[in-house]
Amino acid sequence: MSTDKREFKVVTRMLRAEAVTWRQRADKTEPVVRAVQGAGLTEHAFAVADFSVLGIVNAESQAEVYEDFRAFMEQLVRGAHTEFGQIDTTLRKIADEYDRTEDTTKLDLDKFYHR
Repeated sequence: MSTDKREFKVVTRMLRAEAVTWRQRADKTEPVVRAVQGAGLTEHAFAVADFSVLGIVNAESQAEVYEDFRAFMEQLVRGAHTEFGQIDTTLRKIADEYDRTEDTTKLDLDKFYHR
């Protein structure tokens, strides 16, 4: 690269270090995804009252609300796991591309995000 002060140099070592951070975050979310997947409960888990008074309908309703929330949380955690992995991969690709084109001052970064 020239010494023109308008140009900049990307420290790819730092991009790769940041990628590791996101990979570690993705790895840490995997056990959470598995735990949330296996956290389902049936209506019997909510049947704490006398059935002759409240009946099974109340427990079924509570079980349904719980399952909706559990499924929502699973979706969020699964999405985080996916996104963290994608950030890791994208940062590594960007670092590789900067290293490959070290003397090029303009890169098409859009190709990393929209393939």
